[in-house]
Amino acid sequence: MFKLPKIAALSVALVAPLAAHAQCTPAIADADLIDAGKLQLSINPTNPPQQFVDKDGKLQGLNVDLADEISKRVCVDVELVRMDFPAMIPAMKGGRIDGMNTGMFWTEERSKMMWTVPYSEQSIAVIAKPGSDEKLSSETDLEGKTVGVETNSYQQNWLKKLNETNVAAGKKEIDIRGFATASAVVAALQAGQVDNALVVDSVGADLVKREKAKEVLTGLGKTRTTMAFANKNVADAVVKAMDEMQDDGTYQALFDKWKLSPLPEGEKVSIAGPGPSN
Repeated sequence: MFKLPKIAALSVALVAPLAAHAQCTPAIADADLIDAGKLQLSINPTNPPQQFVDKDGKLQGLNVDLADEISKRVCVDVELVRMDFPAMIPAMKGGRIDGMNTGMFWTEERSKMMWTVPYSEQSIAVIAKPGSDEKLSSETDLEGKTVGVETNSYQQNWLKKLNETNVAAGKKEIDIRGFATASAVVAALQAGQVDNALVVDSVGADLVKREKAKEVLTGLGKTRTTMAFANKNVADAVVKAMDEMQDDGTYQALFDKWKLSPLPEGEKVSIAGPGPSN
C-alpha cells in the first residue's frame, strides 16, 4: 500500500476567488479532480522570480500568475499547495494533489510518470559567495570542489552526469551535497559549507541582483520547464487554456513581466511525452 511521505509546513493559497467563476462553465469535470470544484497544484515558493513569498507573506511570481490565469480560463478554482519538491511526485501519485506548478525541469523519465506540459525554457547557473574571486572557464572546472544542489532535482542529476564524465576523463571527483530546498542550498553556500551551488538560472540572477551571490557560470543544461498532472483530461484543459493565452498575448506578457524565458517563438504549449502507462 502506498504511503504518503510526511510533508512539513503544508499550507494552501487560493489564487482565484470563488465569485470569479460564477458566470462560466468549468472545463474540468469534478470526476477528474481530487476534490470537486478545485484544482490543487503543488508549489515550492523558494525560487524567485518563478515563485516566492513576498514581505507580506503573499505568493508571487510567474507560476502564481499563470495559475491565476489558468483558473479563470478553465473556470475552476486553483489551490496552490506549498510543499518541498521531493514530496511533490509522491503526493500526486498518492492522490493528495492534482498536479505540480513549480517550474520543474522536463525529462523523458518524468514524462512517463505523469502528464507533463512544458511551458518555458530554463537552464542552470553555478554561483559562489558574494565577493568571491572564483573563476571557472567551464563546468568541468568543478572537479574537486564541494557543490551544493537541491535533492532529487534536474540540477542534481545533471551534476551527477558531469561528475561521471569528469572522473572517466581522469579529473577529481566532485563532492556533491544535496539539500531539501533551493533556499537551503543558498544558505549552505553563504555559511561556507560548500564551495559552489547549482541553482536555476533565474534564481541565480535574482540572488546576484540582491547581492546574495556571485554568478560564476550560466546557461548550463538548457531545457524546458514543465507543469505536470495526474489526469490527462486536466492536462488537456490546461493546455487549451495556455494555448489561448499564447494566442491573445497574455502568455508573453506574463513572461515579460517576470523577465523569464518562454518557449521558442512559434512553439505551442502541449503535452510532451507518453504519460503514465496506467
